[in-house]
Amino acid sequence: MISIIGAGPAGSYLAYLLARNGKEVALFEEHNTVGSPVQCTGIVTHSIEKFFRLKQEVIAKRLSKVIVVSKSNRIEANVDEIVMWRDLFDRLVAGMAQDEGAKLFLSHKFVGLNGNSIKVKDQKRNKVKEIKTDLIVGADGPYSAVAKAAGMDSGSRNYIGMQAKVRLKMDTSSFETYFGSDFPDFFGWCVPESEDTVRLGIGCFENAQEHFNRFLKSRTGKKEVLCWESGLIPVYNPKKAIQKNNIYLIGDAAAQTKATTGGGIIPSLKAAQTLCDCIANGKDYSKEFKRKSGRELLLHFRIRNTLNKFSDTDYDRLLSLMDQEKVRNILKKYDRDTPIPLVANLLLKEPRFLLFSKFAF
Repeated sequence: MISIIGAGPAGSYLAYLLARNGKEVALFEEHNTVGSPVQCTGIVTHSIEKFFRLKQEVIAKRLSKVIVVSKSNRIEANVDEIVMWRDLFDRLVAGMAQDEGAKLFLSHKFVGLNGNSIKVKDQKRNKVKEIKTDLIVGADGPYSAVAKAAGMDSGSRNYIGMQAKVRLKMDTSSFETYFGSDFPDFFGWCVPESEDTVRLGIGCFENAQEHFNRFLKSRTGKKEVLCWESGLIPVYNPKKAIQKNNIYLIGDAAAQTKATTGGGIIPSLKAAQTLCDCIANGKDYSKEFKRKSGRELLLHFRIRNTLNKFSDTDYDRLLSLMDQEKVRNILKKYDRDTPIPLVANLLLKEPRFLLFSKFAF
């Protein structure tokens, strides 16, 4: 049997793939409902439809434009993005796993390892169970209890992602991103959920509340928050261990996120495909993941390290270069989930982007 801890997109999609391949799978979720609490903006590129077609009820909005804002510049570009209802999306994927035969255990919290068994607490009955298992997968987020129990919890940093729903009317076909000294080490975002509600957020390493309050006031002119949806955003670490004997990590537990944006849904779905193949065919997960996803995530990581050295003037200049038709055409053709051809074509069309390479060293 394969035990997967965490019924988020990474764990549920892996459970679906394994069960479809005839494996006996148990999926454990510590909360009493899949998809709760929500701790994600829920925006993804159209690349998600390479994995499966989203049901309409999962889609909150389809976005065709991004507005990028720096200290003294502002540009617009055409995109093809989807804003999802994250709770419904998570339940969709978990339901797919169950339809293929995976068993879902809600209110079951992983509490430890014991040889070839896992210990889970049935929180409704207040009882700890010991379950024999052949393989264990930690898909339980940035604070992975599986990683900690297996001695694999080291070498990762996390952004503090502070997001809230607020009342604000904006163009519901577009979303906004903000860069510069007011958003140190990461960026801010404003994503429409409905005609009068947006998901407003920032990511940073320190002083998140202070930065968020300043952004909230500057963007909305008020301080009212409908609800909070905050959480940690892991920073990809190419040296992080993701496999140890019969224990594997996936998704946020493995820091499998795009360091440029913090997006982890599509990288985790791709990692699930890799891990399923490795389990089914006896391959080395660490090597296969690096081969199939490592170069892309490493590129995101290096771009992020470069951006973190930018001044406000550098961001203004970057946006000026991006605000050209030849560059906008590239941005429309290649999304951020295909970073290697995206960067290669950007440099080919606009060599002046290479001027920023001085920050990479």
